[in-house]
Amino acid sequence: MQGLIEIEPKQFLEFEAEENKLAHAQLSLKNLTQQDVAFKIKTTTPTLFQVKPSVGVININQTQLIEISTSQPIKADAKFDPKFQVNACFIDFPDQDLTQFWKNRDQSTIQSQQIKSRIKQQNAQQDAQSFQSVPDSKILDSNASVSQQQESKMFKSVIEPKSEKDDQIKQYQDQFEKLQQEYLEFRKKIEAETQQAQLKKDKNNLSISQLLLAVVIALVAGYFIGN
Repeated sequence: MQGLIEIEPKQFLEFEAEENKLAHAQLSLKNLTQQDVAFKIKTTTPTLFQVKPSVGVININQTQLIEISTSQPIKADAKFDPKFQVNACFIDFPDQDLTQFWKNRDQSTIQSQQIKSRIKQQNAQQDAQSFQSVPDSKILDSNASVSQQQESKMFKSVIEPKSEKDDQIKQYQDQFEKLQQEYLEFRKKIEAETQQAQLKKDKNNLSISQLLLAVVIALVAGYFIGN
């Protein structure tokens, strides 16, 4: 199966480790097809990384840059071997809800490539070692082996950190929900008062009718008594 996207770097995603600083790396995804392609990035350690964006759409012949940083400083001598998985698939139509799209997608239509990561200072040491897991940048076909499928389950979705804009949107949503609740309560109050007023009006109308009936009865009775 022809690859949908080209990934750079192809083998190792290298992070520079500096004392008391977050480590950063960049991933490049290029659309190799004549259709829009959706992508989703997963990792074996989602709590360690911030990925922007972790999901998206790459237009025809376009390239998407992915910024990846650690959520905490990494020591240069620390053990660091997380893996990333880049999933790609043709998207059905523009402006599609990507969360729902990936949730319901048939696995046989998804191409996945796995990339190892390392601290930049470890290059020489890791170049001399052979990696025993799935080969780098290998496309996982729908007829992948059981072991490959099990390894794929190691990867988890990355939760993107909330931006200031996200916080503002959440604040507006909370305010809207509060106003909506206040409106519903006010509407219920008005309906209750209207109903009470109608009952009171009906009661007053009934009292007047009873009074008129009593007057008529009294007049009739007086007429007969007088005669």
